[in-house]
Amino acid sequence: MFSSDAELFFRDPSTPAVAPGRFGILYLLRRDALQCLGIHPDTRERVAPTIWPATMTVLAGVDLLGKFYAGNDEVGKVGDRFKGFITRYFQQLSQDEKEAIYQLRNALLHSFGLYSKTKSATFRFTVTCSGRALVTRADAESVLVDLSTLHRNFEDAIQRYTQDLEGSAELQANFTNMFPSYGYTNIG
Repeated sequence: MFSSDAELFFRDPSTPAVAPGRFGILYLLRRDALQCLGIHPDTRERVAPTIWPATMTVLAGVDLLGKFYAGNDEVGKVGDRFKGFITRYFQQLSQDEKEAIYQLRNALLHSFGLYSKTKSATFRFTVTCSGRALVTRADAESVLVDLSTLHRNFEDAIQRYTQDLEGSAELQANFTNMFPSYGYTNIG
């Protein structure tokens, strides 16, 4: 890893968190996502999943990585950062799929609901956890998003991003710019 800050941020979520200490935000987020998915982060034992919080955690993780990828946290640029990150690091997605994932983010993180409306489209979401296609449209408004596929794409995106980060001075500068504000927390 190009820096000790990056090592902290990208720490393997299966590494136990021992407080007190300094912890990477992405590390903590990934541990929480696993737990919400019904997987104990340390033992990998199965527990009951909590699908909406798991989805919210993964989508917040995409938001977080979008800031690091872009190297900024400008107000009014959330959609650009979010879509920029998934365009680069998720498996190939259509414009409709990118928009659907972004609108699911908006629905859950702003309203803790599964409804979102733009000037040109309405989205009524169903979230499942069955390993299907990431985004499936039943009709013009009804969108099914598979959480297990979303999580797998997220984890794969982290791997691709860290590989790019190692070889890019620009991405390293962006990371370094964002780390003091969004990269770590201290737990007592």
